[in-house]
Amino acid sequence: MEIRTPDWVKHAVFYQIFPDRFARSKQPRKRLLRNASWEDWEAIPTLQGYKGGDLWGVLEQLDYIQDLGFNAIYFTPIFQSASNHRYHTHDYYQVDPMLGGNPAFKELLDAAH
Repeated sequence: MEIRTPDWVKHAVFYQIFPDRFARSKQPRKRLLRNASWEDWEAIPTLQGYKGGDLWGVLEQLDYIQDLGFNAIYFTPIFQSASNHRYHTHDYYQVDPMLGGNPAFKELLDAAH
């Protein structure tokens, strides 16, 4: 079996994003999780705390990412999880509601393409 690298990857420059700490949306969006309490954005992060960064925040920063010279994004896990880093995934079919859920991911994916 021959493994082929997709052509687009050969020239991709990836920007890795930990969504909870990258950018919180500036637009008023309907949060899919209403009872979450966020740490202050400027406060020193804690191991279990959430800053409230979301996929809409990433969407709003796509021009910034591109201006830095990146043309691909690599996310740390974004699936539904009990931890801010989301490596303790509950459901690989659901984007974590704290990040905007599947609707935010779809909107980000469409904008990125």
